[in-house]
Amino acid sequence: MKLLNSALCCLLASSVSAFVAPSYSTSRVAIAQQQARVATPLFSETETAAEPAAEAPPSEYDTSIYVGNISFDATESELRSAFESHGAVKKLTLPLDKNTQRPRGFAFVQMSNADETAAAIAALNESEIGGRTIYVSESLPKEKVGENKKKYEGKKQRDVGTKLYIGNLNFDTTADTLKAAFEAYGEVKDCFVPVDYDGNPRGFAFISMDEENALNAIEGLNGQELDGRTLNVNKSLPKGEKKKPQQTKLYVGNLSWGTEEGALRELFEEYGRVIDCYIPVDRETGQHRGFAFITMGPDEALVAADETDGYELDGRILRVNEAQPKGGFNNRSYNDNESYDGGDAYDEGSDGSWGNEAY
Repeated sequence: MKLLNSALCCLLASSVSAFVAPSYSTSRVAIAQQQARVATPLFSETETAAEPAAEAPPSEYDTSIYVGNISFDATESELRSAFESHGAVKKLTLPLDKNTQRPRGFAFVQMSNADETAAAIAALNESEIGGRTIYVSESLPKEKVGENKKKYEGKKQRDVGTKLYIGNLNFDTTADTLKAAFEAYGEVKDCFVPVDYDGNPRGFAFISMDEENALNAIEGLNGQELDGRTLNVNKSLPKGEKKKPQQTKLYVGNLSWGTEEGALRELFEEYGRVIDCYIPVDRETGQHRGFAFITMGPDEALVAADETDGYELDGRILRVNEAQPKGGFNNRSYNDNESYDGGDAYDEGSDGSWGNEAY
């Protein structure tokens, strides 16, 4: 009996243990495993999807148009009128020379959009305004202009060859006449006769030829006469470089209106060879202007100036001294020839028009 009661007690205890609640630690693990199986949401309750970035406003159109070879008498209103036929002109800049206050020969125009810019360039390039053929193109950034200039100068130097300066040119000598004279020594690659603001020749020119032909032309034409004037022909010097003078030009002032070139030349030939004798005349009246220039060797010119300064010729007391470059100053010098620069070796840097390819 006791044995039976013990067996029943054991059976009852094992049945009860099957229904005992799991421990605290066991329940936490199960909960964590269940939460891990729950899908994680794309955004938390406090997070929202990133909004698309706002589009930047379009940049303002700022491309400019370059206009070259403009007449020195052109006006801003004249240019504006031409471009307004092809759209709205936002800005027009016409640079002026600081000394003369006249246009420098180029301008910049800004239209309101790319279509108007393209239309204006297509319609106005190589058209005529103020009697000049203008050249119209899209303006390049400064750094691009500098880069292109270097490339162009290098290419131009290779293509053009040796550049010659021709001084003491008759104002009536044409580019065709000058070119024909030099073509006797070889191909003339370029011929340029600078003019002043009024379109009148300035009395000198530039010729470009191959090196060998250029040297032959110097030897054959320097000191020769063309259209009544004795030419000075030599290599054009780089900007800023001055040639050591092989000749000296004398200014002869207070000349009698009746003095002839022959009499003046004869006077100075007493002191050496006269390379050139030039008596400027008034364009309107044909009357000489009361002064002259005599070109001689440096030593001979020095003696001639000392001997003839104060000499009486045709009833007038001559004033003789070395001619000064235009704009130069010397308390003994006098030079009122407005078109003569007084130098045989022309410096390209002193002429604002040289280097402008639109001529």
